[in-house]
Amino acid sequence: MPKSVRTLLILLILLLPSAYNAWRDRTMPDLGYLHDDGVLFVSAKSVATSNGYRIPSLPEQPAQTKFPPLYPLYLSLVWRVNPDFPENLGVATLLSWVALAGTLVLALWLYRRTGFSEPRAWVLVGLLALNPYMILFGTRMFSEVFFTAWVLATLLVISRGGIGMAVLAGLLAGCAYLSRTAGIALLISVPAILIWKREWRRGVAFAAAMLPVVVGWSIWTRANMPASPDQTLLYYTDYVRYQFLNVGLDNLGVVLWKNLDQVLYAIGSLAMPKMVDLLPMKILTQVIAIAMIAGTVRLVRRGVLFHYAAFGLVSTGMLLVWHFPPNERFVLPLFPLLAAGLVEELEHLAKMLLAGFRHREVGQRVVACIIATVAVAIFGTAAAMQGYVTFVFLHESAEQKSAKLHDLKEAYSWISANLPASASMLAYDDPLLYLYTGRRGNYLPLLPRWWYAEDHAAMIGAYRDVANYCRQRGLDYILFTSQDLSREVGEEDRQAIEKAVREDPRLKPLYRGGIATVYKLED
Repeated sequence: MPKSVRTLLILLILLLPSAYNAWRDRTMPDLGYLHDDGVLFVSAKSVATSNGYRIPSLPEQPAQTKFPPLYPLYLSLVWRVNPDFPENLGVATLLSWVALAGTLVLALWLYRRTGFSEPRAWVLVGLLALNPYMILFGTRMFSEVFFTAWVLATLLVISRGGIGMAVLAGLLAGCAYLSRTAGIALLISVPAILIWKREWRRGVAFAAAMLPVVVGWSIWTRANMPASPDQTLLYYTDYVRYQFLNVGLDNLGVVLWKNLDQVLYAIGSLAMPKMVDLLPMKILTQVIAIAMIAGTVRLVRRGVLFHYAAFGLVSTGMLLVWHFPPNERFVLPLFPLLAAGLVEELEHLAKMLLAGFRHREVGQRVVACIIATVAVAIFGTAAAMQGYVTFVFLHESAEQKSAKLHDLKEAYSWISANLPASASMLAYDDPLLYLYTGRRGNYLPLLPRWWYAEDHAAMIGAYRDVANYCRQRGLDYILFTSQDLSREVGEEDRQAIEKAVREDPRLKPLYRGGIATVYKLED
């Protein structure tokens, strides 16, 4: 069998699990659950309908100055192919999956070009293809996998010599930046490595190609960003001011400490998915993260994936000071690197154990056997959990979201039939509200500063005063469900918030159905 045919066949086999997940959940019942995907999709609709690059679901319809335009431009193809929502979600799923497939191809190419043997390269691509987080975010409308593809393309091109390749790599890095502003890390890491290698001209050429893209987007956002100091608008439109609102000298130490904890947890969770919320499991997961990082360091010492590691180092530094605790989504673009580090560390461990098995002293052989047993148990459990999440849990989770969506659709139908078209609403899933009813509104962002300070009173208090908040924002109605706030708070706080809303005398219930209630603000 020709090598090209064999390569294509193996890739198709590895893509089957993600294709199967994409097909059976092609209606995206969990759309909007993490909010960003919904905002990206309505922004894409604005682009496709020639309404400019805006957030049409918000009452102000401001310019979309938070998320850069390349991924929404890609998603706008969904609306151009089929402008009917929610029927066009199948097209959206297909486009998302295509980005995932492209990312795996680029990862294979990078592994082979880096010098990995063909078997190891396929093992690594297999780890990516079967990973539940890659499948989840690669079959939904999130920009992480799309962004990872541009990062991999940049790293592939910069590995080639010459000024021309450096310029092309800079342009690709510009595309990465226009997919996620986290791509700014490439503007730091790539020139730094090239200059360190005394390749000054290539470093300057790369920066010269990427910098106009960064400057261009910055100028456009400054020119179109709302001048309002409203905290809700800051959340939706301005990364920088929202960062300074939530992170300052007064809480920087706490932010660094908690973000470091969460970064390690997120990295380890790429290998050991979060299934059990217990401290021993968290510690074990973070130990796996340390092993992944140690393996990456071993690769770098051999000069392997050097540029990728530098990008990862800068990216992680940014995450440590960011105003949101890093989760699997945030570290996913580093997974091709971390997967290689994990395999490297496991190979190192295997060599040490093999030496232990051959040692003359019985005690050394016993210790080697114990360590080997523990390692097999840990990574066997991790593999089993990954398989369960990939083939069972992802679909079960989507079906649970389907039940919530059923109740929301009933509420949306009532809203469409009974409230004026000009009605504006407070809604936790505000992009869905707009997509299903055409009504505009926003959700009430709870400041990350409160999470870092464990200020439960502030989080609950935001909803105890929700009527005044709505009046200040010009919102006439509230759509509240018993599953709201799942992104920000624990169950105890969520119940307290639900109770505060339910008992607020300034809110008059107009509709109740399933988990949803529609309130009108009393004068």
